[in-house]
Amino acid sequence: MRKPLMIVLVGVLLVLTVVGGLLPILQGWIFFVLALYLFATEFDTGRVWVKRARRRWPVLSRWIAAARSHRWAPRHLQEFDELTDPSR
Repeated sequence: MRKPLMIVLVGVLLVLTVVGGLLPILQGWIFFVLALYLFATEFDTGRVWVKRARRRWPVLSRWIAAARSHRWAPRHLQEFDELTDPSR
């Protein structure tokens, strides 16, 4: 039951990312990072994809670093950063 709920939640967060990109009052990037966090921590495939994406697009690593220091960021974002660090 947990995996299907996580898939739905990741989908909702990705939709909020798009909406946040269109509306200036909503920070879309934080929803994107949260979706990546859930995807990488819950699914092995997601972990591999995020590592590859961070290797290919360094801007993604910068976004994750920025979100890590954001006041609304989850406490486990540091674990996510270490888990998906492409240099490891």
